[in-house]
Amino acid sequence: MSRRGPVLLAVVVALGGLGYLAGRTLADPDSVDLESVAAPPNGPRVVDRVRALFPQTEGWFRIVETAEFRPGAGGRLVPVLETLTHPRVRWEDGSGHSVSSQFAHSFRDATRIGSGEDPDVWVDVIPLDGRNVEARIEDGLVVYENAYEATHVLYKSTPTHVDEYLLLESPEAPTRWRYRVRRGPGIARLRQAGNSVEAVDENGNPWMRANRPFAVDREGARVDGTIRIDGEELVVELDLRELTFPVLVDPDWSSTGDMAYGRFYHRTNVLPDGRVLATGGCSASVCSMDLTLPACRAVVAAAEALDLETRTFSRVADASVQRFFHVSETLPGGNVLVAGGCVTSDCSGITDEAEILDVSTYEFRSVAHMPEAVAGMATARLADGRILVAGGCTRTECTTATSIFDPDDETFTSVASMNVARGRATTTVLADGRVLVAGGCTAIECATVLRGAEVYDPVADEWTAAADLSVRRAGHWAARLADGRVIVGGGCAEQDCGTVHRTTEILDPGDLSFTAGPTQLRPRVGAEALRLPDGSVLVNQGCASRTDCDLTNEVYRPDSGEFAMVEEAVTVRAFHSMLLHEGDGLVISNGGCQPRTCSWWVETWDVTSLGPLPDAGIVRPDAGPRVDAGPRRDAGTPGRDAGSSTGGTPGGGGGCGCGVVPPASGPAAWALAALVWLGIRRRRR
Repeated sequence: MSRRGPVLLAVVVALGGLGYLAGRTLADPDSVDLESVAAPPNGPRVVDRVRALFPQTEGWFRIVETAEFRPGAGGRLVPVLETLTHPRVRWEDGSGHSVSSQFAHSFRDATRIGSGEDPDVWVDVIPLDGRNVEARIEDGLVVYENAYEATHVLYKSTPTHVDEYLLLESPEAPTRWRYRVRRGPGIARLRQAGNSVEAVDENGNPWMRANRPFAVDREGARVDGTIRIDGEELVVELDLRELTFPVLVDPDWSSTGDMAYGRFYHRTNVLPDGRVLATGGCSASVCSMDLTLPACRAVVAAAEALDLETRTFSRVADASVQRFFHVSETLPGGNVLVAGGCVTSDCSGITDEAEILDVSTYEFRSVAHMPEAVAGMATARLADGRILVAGGCTRTECTTATSIFDPDDETFTSVASMNVARGRATTTVLADGRVLVAGGCTAIECATVLRGAEVYDPVADEWTAAADLSVRRAGHWAARLADGRVIVGGGCAEQDCGTVHRTTEILDPGDLSFTAGPTQLRPRVGAEALRLPDGSVLVNQGCASRTDCDLTNEVYRPDSGEFAMVEEAVTVRAFHSMLLHEGDGLVISNGGCQPRTCSWWVETWDVTSLGPLPDAGIVRPDAGPRVDAGPRRDAGTPGRDAGSSTGGTPGGGGGCGCGVVPPASGPAAWALAALVWLGIRRRRR
């Protein structure tokens, strides 16, 4: 089986059935009577019951309210996706593919899913329990009323995925479900991947992924379920004893071209086989876009890896501890140390536990604990392969304590303490092996922001105070220049980011003094920065204020001493991860916060293509709103209706409030648009 390129496909497994991403309509018209599945005009409807109990679904369901259906083979119901008119409809995935589904007319019949990439890639899924109730269409959703005892099943289909919702009315509802799976010739097997299941081809490439479902009650309490392979069956289970009925089951879907989870405050590392590993992070329904801790929906334990050849993510393993603001450093030989961090969304729980992702088995194993439980620590790999862990915070205060992890005996040893207690600082390894730690906060939520900096000498085991920064900085960036100096820029001076800095300053590693650097073209907090092979420094995205985040990127060129705008990103992000993949010559930007959600998406740039843009690419102060990516379950970058300002989040309807580069006019605008389009086509593989 050939694979022409990266494909965003997902299998969604949940109670009462499987939701999928698929490729094309497989069926010819059949004998199903569409009038027979229409909802009664005045009778009770399941979709209204769900909306009344869980108001957040109003926004989710609105996406498909104009959907029409046509008959398919075997009496299946085929959504006519072209009838969707909502501006948040995502018309194709990040690799340019779209999907469609065919729903069984009777619940216990097979639902077939096909791929537009390869007609041999399909899966039939047959519930082994439940009732043989017929489908009904209600406001564009396919509904199986009373598919199980005290359980209604609803499906929502868009061009990129299908959402499944289950309304469990009472404790009589089942909590364990089984499905028989028939595979098309293009799917070689199902494999367990942590707490998910992937459908893979003969080369082991994941075409589809099923994540464990989660359930919520009306008070917002949540529990996660499990999914596992049992021969040619899938078994899904939930323990609902902590919830109060009624309960809504909303499976956590992912595609193989996106991460399974939106993540920010996570970390990424390059594995020995070239894949890019993502660990930990916070998955949020709301991002604050300042230095406070946002409202996390969940803290993530799953580790995923991006294969740059197939442009797909695979679940690597599940860590024993969910965490963010943690250590994630590559050890000699390629193993990855993951340690410390917040284990609850508000950082009321912080761990000292440490583990290693062993690349010989791709499993996590526990190692010695850190000397104390902290999060937001400064970390760096020293020249001899040991890992420096400096400072960090508890829920209420930060520490000066410093330790070093030795990969030989896999233990932490306490070393000289910093001069100032701090967390959430930047860390930069200097050319001579010393480590600069700059700025940061006195507590994990940054009630007080610091302007001090200090340097650790691992040979002498001592910290030396550097000159103060010109301003207090947290949420800032730092990068070492080719001549050994360090440029530090952006960030906020206070917790609420009432002022976001455009200024930069440059450290002389000789006398540890800072001098004023060039001014960024845009204020930025939550940006990432790194030095490119040509010696310039790429500063990637971030926000100019709590509600003004954009797509812009700029490069500092030491030869000119100035910043210049370069190619825009595709989706807004801040507090994300970015790294240079030297083997592929790519800059990889992953995850991050958006003003009302967080990102599942990854973008890459060819480092040879980041030339300066013409004047039309420079930010002007009148940047207006634009929707770049809605929540993963419903939408992405608008395609057919990109000019609309209507976006929003689950349960809402407003735009994301992100400010971007305003469109230029005249020939310059066309030139810029062509340059950006060609760049996207070139860099996205």
